[in-house]
Amino acid sequence: MSGVLFPDAIAHKARNRSGTMARLKEMAFAGRFFLALVVAPTAAAGVYYAAIASDQYESSVDFIVRRAETGATTNGFGQLLGFSLGSTASSSEAYLVQQYLLSHDAVARLRKEDDLVGVFQREGTDPISRLWFSDPAPERLLKFYRKQVAIAQDDTSGISHMTVHTFRPEDSYRIATKLLQMGEQQINRINLRTYNDQVSSSQRELDEANRQLIDIQTQLTAYRREHEDIDPADSGKAQISLVTGLTANLVAARAKLQAMAGVVPPSSPQYQAMNHQIQALSAQVAAQSAKIAGPNHSVAARLSDYEQLVIKREQVAKVYATAAVQYENAKAEARRKQLYLVRIDEPNMPVKSEFPKRFTTVLTVFAALFVAYAIGWLLWAGVREHSL
Repeated sequence: MSGVLFPDAIAHKARNRSGTMARLKEMAFAGRFFLALVVAPTAAAGVYYAAIASDQYESSVDFIVRRAETGATTNGFGQLLGFSLGSTASSSEAYLVQQYLLSHDAVARLRKEDDLVGVFQREGTDPISRLWFSDPAPERLLKFYRKQVAIAQDDTSGISHMTVHTFRPEDSYRIATKLLQMGEQQINRINLRTYNDQVSSSQRELDEANRQLIDIQTQLTAYRREHEDIDPADSGKAQISLVTGLTANLVAARAKLQAMAGVVPPSSPQYQAMNHQIQALSAQVAAQSAKIAGPNHSVAARLSDYEQLVIKREQVAKVYATAAVQYENAKAEARRKQLYLVRIDEPNMPVKSEFPKRFTTVLTVFAALFVAYAIGWLLWAGVREHSL
């Protein structure tokens, strides 16, 4: 009859159940190592990532470090921005910026100014993901920081990609923005150091030449005041012109006197007047000639000292002009070597948590454990086979 259980049927079902349980126990015992080494850790990872692991939010930004001078060749994106993205020199400076942003100095500054320890210990964060110590050593904080902040550079384009992971969206955005600012400040420090190294030597040479030029000009001014003569060279020329004119008049007077000697007696008033004129002109020529080339305070003596000062001034002026050109060239070269951190995009404010990758991580754990178990099982099987 339908719905009626007979004693034989009940006993048969009981035997089936006991047989199934026995087979399950046998399978579990046979696969105990697989369950312990693969299934159990995977299940634990699944529970952790599904129910315990805290959400992490990523803020990312792209930037590039370039020089003011452009390269000979640029790719399409570099032409769009107006500079070469593949410059080797810029790449080296970009690595300097990356190393700085992942250094003890950057972590110490973030710890002081942005409460970095508090960012990694937000309330509600699971104990495995968070920073474990409220006052960690700098080395421990740096190690945790480098797990949360990553910077990678594309060697082809030169673009650096920075990502920041924290447990709150606003923290990720704030830290990414601050790191970008710190990178720009580091570039400015490099520029200042490069500029000073490039220009300081030329600046010192220019200052020394300027000091010498001012010194010689001061000597010339003192010389002019002492001798009450603005330009001894022009004064000497005027004095020579005066002596030349007086000498010409003296020669003419003597010629006229000689012409009169055969006609007019020496005792005549006309002859005497001409003779007196010749004597006066001779005295003037002698007096003016003494002013030009006399032993004491003559134009020749003053002119010699003055010309030495003028020659020295011209030499110093040439040195100053050369130093000024070198200084301008050094400044132009330093400007051409200036570095700039160009933001390709701005840090984003994350809205959705994309980390940790829960399913992907659990699947990776299972695959890794399964491969490791399979290799171990094959090795163990090989050892047993050779032992037999």
